Amino acid sequence: MTETKTNKPLLEVKNLKTYFHSHNATVKAVDDVSFEVYQGETLGIVGESGCGKSITCMSIGRLVECPPGKYEGGEIILDGEEILTMPDAKLREIRGNKLAYIFQEPMTSLNPVFKIGFQIEEVLMQHRGMSKEEAHKAAIQALDRVRIPNPERVVDDYPFALSGGMRQRVMIAMALACSPKLLVADEPTTALDVTIQAQVLDLMNELKKEIDTSILFITHDLSVIAEMADRVMVMYAGKVVELADVNTIFERPLHPYTRGLIESRPDMSTSGTRLNVIPGNVPDLSDLPEGCSFGPRCAFCKENCRAGVPELVEVEPDHWVRCYRPGGVDLDN
Repeated sequence: MTETKTNKPLLEVKNLKTYFHSHNATVKAVDDVSFEVYQGETLGIVGESGCGKSITCMSIGRLVECPPGKYEGGEIILDGEEILTMPDAKLREIRGNKLAYIFQEPMTSLNPVFKIGFQIEEVLMQHRGMSKEEAHKAAIQALDRVRIPNPERVVDDYPFALSGGMRQRVMIAMALACSPKLLVADEPTTALDVTIQAQVLDLMNELKKEIDTSILFITHDLSVIAEMADRVMVMYAGKVVELADVNTIFERPLHPYTRGLIESRPDMSTSGTRLNVIPGNVPDLSDLPEGCSFGPRCAFCKENCRAGVPELVEVEPDHWVRCYRPGGVDLDN
């Protein structure tokens, strides 16, 4: 991609390839993916399950287990430092410090046999060199910052004593304890009810402004994307198929897959009517169709779509699409 912004990106992912190998197949979970995240912005990544969203973001912190996974190529540059070639000791300094994660289900991320305070203090002692006493006070402040009532008591609770919403707030407190430059949120509100979800999203937006961090937000929920994201990257079958600012994505989607996702959402005008659906099924990543991976499900598919994989091209300023006929119109027209 050609950089169209004047400021230097905080994160640059260039031609990233993360594959999984078995004895009889290779799954191209992330296949030649490129994008940038700028200081203070939220980039939303959206797509169906299995499109490569989570593996892309796990690759940024080199969290993919190798084997069976393998980084087959590309670059990941975070704040001027190359992640894929970085020594493990240096990478441990960055994880939890400059780069932090919030995962989908906090109960699987928090250790059930350690108190909440201990798990936050561990991060602060490791990356900020605090004493046990200093880290304990900072942990209470971190819990207070994410609006947890009675943080002095909660710091001595175990994860199972808290509700799902409170546990997710603890994960946010832990992730933001060291004021990271980049926060990766992998579907952090999926397991929460809509009221708690709204509170968590509002909290993340407030804290983002407070510490001027950037967020890479992964979700399949377009309503969450509309609320959280500045720009949106749509993925399908391990590739980026569309990338633009959030208003452009919702008002003028050009890739047939993006349009299908948006048109399949329920709204106030759909009462009593069947929702639009994208025909067909997501392809097997170990046995992709020839040409465009979305071709078998696309109403605009023609011979050239089946003959070769389209490139990701800038069809208008800051609007990138991987399609031979974005919006149903041939690029040559």
